[in-house]
Amino acid sequence: SVPLSQHVGAAARAVVKVGDHVLRGQVVAEAVGNISAPVHAPTSGLVVEIGEAVMPHPSGLADLAVYIRPDGLDQWVPLHPELYPINLASDELARRVAAAGVVGLGGATFPSAVKLALGSRSKVDTLILNGSECEPYLSCDDRLMREHALEIIEGARLILKATGAVRPLVGIEDNKPEAISAMKVAAHPFPEVSVVKVPSRYPMGADRQLIQTLTGIEAPADGRAADVGIVVHNVGTAYAVYRALRYGEPLTERVVTVAGGAVKSPRNLRVRIGTPLSWLFER
Repeated sequence: SVPLSQHVGAAARAVVKVGDHVLRGQVVAEAVGNISAPVHAPTSGLVVEIGEAVMPHPSGLADLAVYIRPDGLDQWVPLHPELYPINLASDELARRVAAAGVVGLGGATFPSAVKLALGSRSKVDTLILNGSECEPYLSCDDRLMREHALEIIEGARLILKATGAVRPLVGIEDNKPEAISAMKVAAHPFPEVSVVKVPSRYPMGADRQLIQTLTGIEAPADGRAADVGIVVHNVGTAYAVYRALRYGEPLTERVVTVAGGAVKSPRNLRVRIGTPLSWLFER
């Protein structure tokens, strides 16, 4: 089941009907209003129901979802790669990220394209990439930085182009030495990118704490980071932005940490959106 409300703002509106055959990456629900994001099929298959599903939320309440029965082929819609996305205009970068359904993957799930367009309204000069896990046990960002550092840095450069920021900082907690090393190697050809080691102190993953640690600037309690010229994106978001702009891939998967005292073999899994959490725990 693919929830239609998996982002901050208005829930997406279903554009498919029961009986439709969909391909991976096909839009199954469109964005509604300024703060919203489209939802894409995580695999190819048959739409068998559009109805309520229990959401992964402490309330246990149900919300609208599209149920897809996979056909086992995992066939993509035709994608439109862009060999040099850095040459695109800033508003076109934001438009394509919006169409790909990319939202904040650090947990806030704010539609990323809205933050990419901030540069046209506020004077943004600093981009902070958040490589600090926001909760104990989490290590999905750590693994992503170790294995996909170059793509994350390329994503950061595309976010810079979209926002008009000129100073990119990557904040990574000091308990992730392998990730720090990988990111420094990937950033080496781009001297403007600073990879900064920050203390492993809760809640360093929160954007306001990270902003203050990296820049000494305190974002206003009643405002946004952009009010002081700063925009913050998670490293997973930067990776998704890169995949969307370079390969034309909409957001259909993410890395998830499955860990804690109740888990027999804790690990990070690359998981399609819509996968039942019970299935992850079994593995």
